[in-house]
Amino acid sequence: MKPVSVKGIFDHEKEIQVDKMRNGEKGVQIVTPFYTHLDASGKEQAILVNRGWVPADLKNARMHLRTNTMGTIQGVLYRGDVETKYSLPNSPMINDYYHVRPYDCSLVMQLPNQEEASKVMLHMVDFDEERRQVLPTAPTKGELTSWAISSERHGAYEFLWRALTFTGVLANTAVWLYF
Repeated sequence: MKPVSVKGIFDHEKEIQVDKMRNGEKGVQIVTPFYTHLDASGKEQAILVNRGWVPADLKNARMHLRTNTMGTIQGVLYRGDVETKYSLPNSPMINDYYHVRPYDCSLVMQLPNQEEASKVMLHMVDFDEERRQVLPTAPTKGELTSWAISSERHGAYEFLWRALTFTGVLANTAVWLYF
């Protein structure tokens, strides 16, 4: 994971809130366009930034707007959330988002550089764990690189696989004895 620094200006008017759970608590991830420069024709060029997570009860308080709207941000580049066949689709017409996907966000935000902005986005990261940003809560480098499974969850997986193995052995034994 290599950090990336970008200078620019946030556009909070085009911000999107994506419903996400974090440690069992409901909340939203804030996705905001970050204008970095002008192209040769004078059009603003933006990169989408996943600024972090805000608890559901504070999402409409807009406390995250109190941070600087201009300056240098740090993060890592990524392609958004993985899409599976079980993923709920985003519904921009009713402002209902379940996944952070650069293509969807760049279309809704009507960015001038939609083609480039739809490919990759920046996930803000707090590289200085001593001075963490409060809202939105951006992950630290350690949080992005480590995953933990609780002992209860691990026990549940163990029970499931033991039960499936026992059932398979029992079914095979019954088939062999019957035929």
